[in-house]
Amino acid sequence: MAEETTDVLIVGGSMVGLAQALFLARQGIRPLLVERHAEISAHPRAQAASPRTMELMRALGLEDAVRANENPHAHYGDVLQAESLAGPELGRFDGPFRHDPNDVGGTGWTLIGQDRFEPVLRDHAVELGADLRFGTEMTGFTQDDDGVTAVLRGPGGDGRPAEYTVRAQYLVAADGFRAPVRSSLGIGRHGQGVFGRQMNVVFHADLDPYVAGRTFFLCFVNNDRVKGVLGKLGGDGSDRWVLAPSLPPGARHQEYGTQECVELVRAAVGVPDLPVRIESATSWEIAAWVADRFRSGRVLLAGDCAHVMPPTGGFGGNMGVQDAHNLAWKLALVLRGQAAPELLDSYEQERAPVAEFTVDQGVIRYLQRSGLDEAAAARHRPETTVLFGHVYRSGAVIPEGGPDDGAPVEDPTAPSGRPGTRAPHLPVVRAGKEMPLHDLFDGGFWLLAGPEGAAWESACAADALPAGVSFHRVGAQEPGATVERFLTRYGVGASGAVLVRPDGFVAWRSRDLPAKPGEALLTALGRILGRASV
Repeated sequence: MAEETTDVLIVGGSMVGLAQALFLARQGIRPLLVERHAEISAHPRAQAASPRTMELMRALGLEDAVRANENPHAHYGDVLQAESLAGPELGRFDGPFRHDPNDVGGTGWTLIGQDRFEPVLRDHAVELGADLRFGTEMTGFTQDDDGVTAVLRGPGGDGRPAEYTVRAQYLVAADGFRAPVRSSLGIGRHGQGVFGRQMNVVFHADLDPYVAGRTFFLCFVNNDRVKGVLGKLGGDGSDRWVLAPSLPPGARHQEYGTQECVELVRAAVGVPDLPVRIESATSWEIAAWVADRFRSGRVLLAGDCAHVMPPTGGFGGNMGVQDAHNLAWKLALVLRGQAAPELLDSYEQERAPVAEFTVDQGVIRYLQRSGLDEAAAARHRPETTVLFGHVYRSGAVIPEGGPDDGAPVEDPTAPSGRPGTRAPHLPVVRAGKEMPLHDLFDGGFWLLAGPEGAAWESACAADALPAGVSFHRVGAQEPGATVERFLTRYGVGASGAVLVRPDGFVAWRSRDLPAKPGEALLTALGRILGRASV
């Protein structure tokens, strides 16, 4: 018999695993997370939280906490290109916007390294009750029809042995691109494979004389000795920086001793005798692939163990956070008995096509530096579409009749409002306060009705519903322009309504008020949750 039990065991304590713990804890599920490293990595790795990730953080009330920990110089926004920091400038370009210029979302990018973002996720997950165990490794697991039994090895102490077993109803593998859990399950992967390798060198040096008062978020350097990115890790007065150079094919950071790292830094700065102290170095593959499956029984894959993409675009880690968000509400409903276990089938149905699309977009952006062929260039989609345009087709979405081109995305600047798409951005008024619509989506279903849809409210309050549904009538407090925007973007009449899932995606749409709105809502929600007999 297992020595401990938990509803969900999360393997991997980086950005995706910590996000999974946070989202589950917000749903009232107390997960157990294990991470073999003793603490969060000091390397920044991912450099930004995307507008979609920030939309999720904002709904949890964490936008300010994330922004308060953004990278030094993040407020400068733009990126400098130079032969070296002290050498000739080659140009500048705008960095990610802190506010969405396309009015697709209520917030924008936050320039925050993974090393700064992960502590925010960790602290709030713990605050909500998640059990996080660093310095603890899963050494093996078995699964059956009813759950997963895992063997954990940790530091011991506090009445816990160094090795023990845990029984979980579900296991979420967030164990990174090496993916030992995925490999042990025999799940393959497909894609273009490895393009190269990138190294992170964290170092200390006084670079102020070479910054020379210039303002920039990052500095892209390119010369015959090194090609990479320089960024400051410490605040004002700090001499802590990171250099992320590209490595030759087949090379690894272990081949670079302290002096080799010093020479890379000196080449990036452009000062041959610069005093440098190396703190640490690591590296990772620049690759593109997607797992053949995202689920095996009671084990589900999220983040880099499910999909890996080049860093260009900043899509990778953010995709993993969104995997976790998509999965958390489904696991919670199944664990609470409000949804059938088949609801979890929709996770792969929804996220795998989006992963295929996003990996391709990352590859296109990575290859742009060497020139794209016409076929690849034709597949390029705007950043806003990559981040917000996902179209889901699964059992957790009730489709409508009519043509469907099967595309994994649509243009979110001209949204259709159809089931399977992210609920279009809208300023709504609650308790006299205007806020972005997605601020409402912090864990439950919402029914949004038109100005003449007051009859829907009693349907949301029915005891027979298998899960709670909150209600908002657009037009109760919103001005006419907002009402018109809602009707147009959501494709409903004045008495119509849309059911929005906990992840902010439209699950069902009723263009007008049916004869029996309560029955219609009950039937729709039952289908979405796999409880069609409700």
